[in-house]
Amino acid sequence: MCDDSTAGGVIEVQFVDADDVKHSVIDKLPRFFGPDDDALRPDAPFPMACPIGVVIVEHLDSDRTVIDLRWSESTSEQVRFTVPTTNIAT
Repeated sequence: MCDDSTAGGVIEVQFVDADDVKHSVIDKLPRFFGPDDDALRPDAPFPMACPIGVVIVEHLDSDRTVIDLRWSESTSEQVRFTVPTTNIAT
């Protein structure tokens, strides 16, 4: 989910890992949405679903996948996470 309650052009995106721990990534808007994406407008409802660019490292089993954040790091400076496989869109 993303939230634009921070400074303009910078958003916070939150996701939950496979252990149900919530993580946050704070970065500039283009890291999450393409230049032609008009989902984030001044009147957009927040929070909203938001893509995060990742690299798939390993499929552990049918339920869990190890990923690296592609462009950003979490607020805890972590870049590698194990997430539910169902949360990965291709």
